[in-house]
Amino acid sequence: MKKLLQICAVGLLVVTAAFTPAIGQTLYPELTQSFKDLKKVKIDYDRQDVLTGVQQMGIMAKQQKKPVLIELIGNDGFSGPIAKAVLKAALANNGISDVQVVFVGTAASDKVSQALLKMGFKMSGREAKYNDQSGSVTLESTATNPQGIHVLLSDDAASLLSAPDKFAVKLHYPADVKAELIAAEMVFVANKIKENWKY
Repeated sequence: MKKLLQICAVGLLVVTAAFTPAIGQTLYPELTQSFKDLKKVKIDYDRQDVLTGVQQMGIMAKQQKKPVLIELIGNDGFSGPIAKAVLKAALANNGISDVQVVFVGTAASDKVSQALLKMGFKMSGREAKYNDQSGSVTLESTATNPQGIHVLLSDDAASLLSAPDKFAVKLHYPADVKAELIAAEMVFVANKIKENWKY
């Protein structure tokens, strides 16, 4: 009987662990407040549908047991690095660590550091830190990967792909896009991913 109780207790622990959501990383207080404010930014339903495409492609990749790689692609030196830093930090805050986020395109401009500092990131060279533990994002551009989830941030971003991708998510920000809009949409994407992600 005692052995049976021990087996039941172990089984309960395993089941509980399977349904316990991952614990998110703590962000800097200023960044936490920025993310709370960004959640209040109104995103119209048509745009939400487009942004949800990132989540759907990620879930599909995960179901197929493929690595989930989100490529944020843009030629302006601004939208890509901003989107990468915010999406990576928001995913970490949501407890999601099995999604790789990169940006492809023109290297980060000087405006990027200023915009990220304003949100509450701490900058160290080409690195944006979102906490004092291991939470940081490098602002380096990488080559595109045909297996990635391609998110086109600018009108000419498709030219950076190694091959056409009919499933690419087309965000196509205008040239004068504000960092706050990009950040609000990336926080939205991170929260949509969290909704249906299996830990």
